[in-house]
Amino acid sequence: MRKRLLISIFSLLTLNSFSQKNSYSFTIDLVNVKDDKVQVQMAAPAIKQDEIIYYIPKIVPGTYSIDDFGRFIEDFAAFDKKGNPLPVEKINLNGWKIKNAKSLNTVSYKVNDTFDDRDSTSKKVFEPTGSNIQADTDFVINTHCFIGYFDGMKQVPYKLTINHSPELYGSTAMEDANKSTTVDEFSTNTYNTLVDNPLMYCRPDTASIMVKDSKVLISVYSPNKKVSALFLADNFNKLLQATAKYLGGSLPVKKYAFILYLDDKVGVSGSNGALEHSYSSVYYMQEGDPKALAQNFTDVAAHEFLHIITPLSIHSEEIQYFDFNAPKMSKHLWLYEGSTEYNAHISQERYGLISREDLLNVLTQKVTLSRQFFNDTVPFTVMSANVLDKYADQFINVYQKGALISACLDIKLRQLSAGKYGLINLIFDLSKKYGKDKPFKDDELFDVIGQLTYPEIKQFLLTYVSGNTPLPLEEIFALAGIDFKASVLTGDSTFTFGSVRFLPNKVNGRPVVIDVSALNDFGHQMGYRVNDTIMSINGVEVKPFSLQGRINALFKTAKVGDILSIGVHRKNDAGKDEDITLSAPMVRVPAKKLNQFIIMPNPTSEQLVVRNSWLDANN
Repeated sequence: MRKRLLISIFSLLTLNSFSQKNSYSFTIDLVNVKDDKVQVQMAAPAIKQDEIIYYIPKIVPGTYSIDDFGRFIEDFAAFDKKGNPLPVEKINLNGWKIKNAKSLNTVSYKVNDTFDDRDSTSKKVFEPTGSNIQADTDFVINTHCFIGYFDGMKQVPYKLTINHSPELYGSTAMEDANKSTTVDEFSTNTYNTLVDNPLMYCRPDTASIMVKDSKVLISVYSPNKKVSALFLADNFNKLLQATAKYLGGSLPVKKYAFILYLDDKVGVSGSNGALEHSYSSVYYMQEGDPKALAQNFTDVAAHEFLHIITPLSIHSEEIQYFDFNAPKMSKHLWLYEGSTEYNAHISQERYGLISREDLLNVLTQKVTLSRQFFNDTVPFTVMSANVLDKYADQFINVYQKGALISACLDIKLRQLSAGKYGLINLIFDLSKKYGKDKPFKDDELFDVIGQLTYPEIKQFLLTYVSGNTPLPLEEIFALAGIDFKASVLTGDSTFTFGSVRFLPNKVNGRPVVIDVSALNDFGHQMGYRVNDTIMSINGVEVKPFSLQGRINALFKTAKVGDILSIGVHRKNDAGKDEDITLSAPMVRVPAKKLNQFIIMPNPTSEQLVVRNSWLDANN
């Protein structure tokens, strides 16, 4: 123990020559890795007070989830110039109070990775937000997992040095100032900028795509070499070129990095997906069939890539001055996530990657999911501001109703302007007014949009985004010669589960009955109750997030009159837990298609102008 302490102190003393009193200087050691932990050392900027708190983030932008990354920090210590330890008190999961701080010279600690967090009692970190440490193989470095900040000192410059073996290459949107094959050096002007730039170190597998004057990097870690960066680039190129056309012919960034980690096992969070940044995005997916993965990657990346507009160029003060440990959320997730999701689909339709019917089918799915699983009367601005707590279970609606809000805005803008101005034009105008370094005030955005466009648009936002009125889909889509019908009989019949609404439990993923107001006769015969947890179907356990698949499989082989038995866990009238079985003979009911968007065959000239402006790239 004493020997290790002496070695640590010697290492810290060697940082003295690098200490810059007006900046942080961090070193991450990817060479001497032990027990999947890496050593981090920091030469501190000048501290002017007697005590100071060092923070690792509780939450980071784009996640909308409290993750407490300080949980993964060990052996935190602080030292003066002579290598003498300073008193340190851990004040919470993410903060360390350092005393005699005016004497502080260096800080040292170890970082454990989130990918291997197998503790059944801990909250799992979504992998694209987390960290991976595989010695000599792969390191996923979301910088907020490794590097923190002193209270009140996020605006101080950062220098980051990463030591690594020569076999590994670091992929990032940042520029390496050191040409060595074993040492990389990066500099940023603030902590927020550093956190906005993830890295991945592995044996190099990269490809580049030029989109006019912008260089787009694709970097892949595939443990069994099933998928290559070049293969993904070949499949992804059309989307990038279409996106550039949608944005006016070029990209608003000169360099962008897609960082893709593929796993040959299911991750601890149980999820796949991505986290966006201003100049890059990190992806976590299962290694598998290359063609299927390429399509999955393209679908997800189409959304993440378009975050180069929102919130990079358009964002509120809550994002510009993001508080990593006491966050205040913006009211405008409809803009950051909703418009991004919408633009990811409309851009593909306008430039021939998907058909009009494909786009309308996407919108159908979003209406169905939004109305089936989420509260349509919660004002979207209220949900956004409270997405970390009260309305955490409504967050996924930003990709459903949030996108529909943007579709309605796009059509309404084109109708008011006789086809000359749409949502993308508004986004361009907002970008010009604000931009990367100038945030807007949350409460002023609708006034500004009204000034840039039309009073009717401000009223739309007040009524349907900050108000509790459901979107007027029939009215808005009719402006573009599109009929919206909540239900259309197909002439066929299908088995029914009872017209009951479910939602996965946030803790264990099991389906829970949330609404029985629309039960049909079969549903009443089954006897569902709100808060019933579905445990089994016909004696077979329903695993988390698998209900719809089990229902689909059941309907393929069922016969009229077969007994459907559903095991549920519920509280009885006395408030006690009990497990019971609900059952009834299966029946067929008229088949319906829900939430259909149907192109009118004979639109008016005004409707045709709006429709062509909306869906045709040549207008």
